[in-house]
Amino acid sequence: MNNRIFNRYERKYIMDMTTMEDFIPFLRQYLTHDPYSQNGHHYTIYNIYFDTDDFGIVRNSIQKPPYKEKLRLRTYDFPIHPDSICFLEIKKKYNGRVNKRRLTLSYGEAMNYLQKGIKPQLDDFMQLQILNEIDYFISIHKAKPGAYIRYDRIALLSESDDLRITFDFNIIYRTTQLSLEKTSGHAILPTKDSVLMEIKSDNNFPLWLAQKLSSLKLYSQSYSKYGKAYEYYLGGHTDDDILHHN
Repeated sequence: MNNRIFNRYERKYIMDMTTMEDFIPFLRQYLTHDPYSQNGHHYTIYNIYFDTDDFGIVRNSIQKPPYKEKLRLRTYDFPIHPDSICFLEIKKKYNGRVNKRRLTLSYGEAMNYLQKGIKPQLDDFMQLQILNEIDYFISIHKAKPGAYIRYDRIALLSESDDLRITFDFNIIYRTTQLSLEKTSGHAILPTKDSVLMEIKSDNNFPLWLAQKLSSLKLYSQSYSKYGKAYEYYLGGHTDDDILHHN
């Protein structure tokens, strides 16, 4: 989980909880749970996605152009404090292949940079290059927090990490009070029983996985958490009907 650069294909599938619970024991024959999913337990991911004043980044993404990019701040800690570990990630997609580069920062460093423009002190050349990319993204888009998205995840991966499968559920978003210090939001998935599975791979799927997907009649589809959050935002969801978790 300390890798800074990821480059792979991502395919997404919607299923229900029962299918997930049947699928995971099968996957354990070939994969292991990632460090955050010890013993098969889920963990929670908290994100802030950045955008323009008029949501230009997500609107462009929804149009499915050959190239698109986004920036998010992510943590696995709650409640969050200045020393909590955060990941500031820039994610680019070109012709179906995703490249993700990220900085590992404390929450205090991230806030100083994002709110006050105080750059973190970095000695590593690669981290400095990633910071330059992020700095350019923020400058060119005048990017600021656009949406908060939180979800629970179970993740499995191969020993070489060239195949990673995640199951996300209880996905919620909000477009107000955009910090990592609150967890309330609106549900995004079609039903409370829905699960978003993502398969991330360097190359083609192994035969055992392709055969299992076929037997379950699972077919990939386009699905963006932030894109779906924006669609719900356009639909008029307000804080009057928000789900209060915190």
